[in-house]
Amino acid sequence: MPRQCVSDLAPNARVDGVFAVKSKTLSEYKQKPGKFMTLTLADRTGEIAARIWDGAEEADARIAAGDVVVVEGRVDEYRGTPQLVVESIVVAEEGSYDLGELVPRSERSTQELELWLQAAVEEVTDPWLRRLLDLFVEDEQFKTRLLTAPGAKSLHHAHVGGLLEHTLSVVHIVRSVCHLYPQMNADLLITGALLHDIGKLEELEGLLAVDYSDEGNFLGHVVLTDRMVCEKLRMIPDFPPHLANLLSHMLLSHHGEREWGAPVVPKTMEACALHYADNMDARLQGFRRVIEAGAPSGASWSPYVSSYQRTLYVGPNRVADEPEASGGPGE
Repeated sequence: MPRQCVSDLAPNARVDGVFAVKSKTLSEYKQKPGKFMTLTLADRTGEIAARIWDGAEEADARIAAGDVVVVEGRVDEYRGTPQLVVESIVVAEEGSYDLGELVPRSERSTQELELWLQAAVEEVTDPWLRRLLDLFVEDEQFKTRLLTAPGAKSLHHAHVGGLLEHTLSVVHIVRSVCHLYPQMNADLLITGALLHDIGKLEELEGLLAVDYSDEGNFLGHVVLTDRMVCEKLRMIPDFPPHLANLLSHMLLSHHGEREWGAPVVPKTMEACALHYADNMDARLQGFRRVIEAGAPSGASWSPYVSSYQRTLYVGPNRVADEPEASGGPGE
């Protein structure tokens, strides 16, 4: 029997399938005694909100975020969106499921992303910056984590391999910008693009249920990135202090504004370019997720998207053909 995927779940469907628990919340009923549970269940095709109306406290004691569960129930519709009403939920036996069916992954293979990463590093000819990048990519533990890490908890590139996919897309964008503005330091800008989000390796943890680590909550990835880079810089004797300052400034300012988490605002062309490239890729990938999800009942507009504070057009003729090598190595 074919596996039931989240993307196939529609109102009135019966459900008997295996999903990952991304989150769960136990809440009090307002109109009667007792509690109910709100869950987010997921597989590689997407997520669906779920509710346990009866036996929620017993279920809460059995399951946790990050578990793989076998669920029986039905799909209702709530405010135009499918919602799974859970009738039975148990933790799946280890070995009874394929993890690859449960974790959203980059459309690019790990091998493809690794080749693009190496090609981007090899573009950098400045000996100091190249040595810094080599220290990172020659660290097998770092590279292994980078190849699988998500790019965010939920907003953009929130899937296995998403961090590197986003990173290489930003490299692709800044490379094009360098052609338009040749007065910029291309080696510095590409290095900044490659390193700007590596702090997310420390900020986020988990695979089936991504969440913030203690360091992530205390410091955020912008500061963690700067710490990781400074640690490698100390391993390179006589690294030029001015070049180190230019690079650190790019990394610390790549969120653009203090209210967006930037300790400093961009004050160089390269820092400005990195900020807008990073923001462009994150925002457009977020738009793409909404467009691909579509709208209930074939509508042309999405439900209200809180992260964008607007509805988005998802109607006919909206999605152009995919580029063949978005984020990949240069021509």
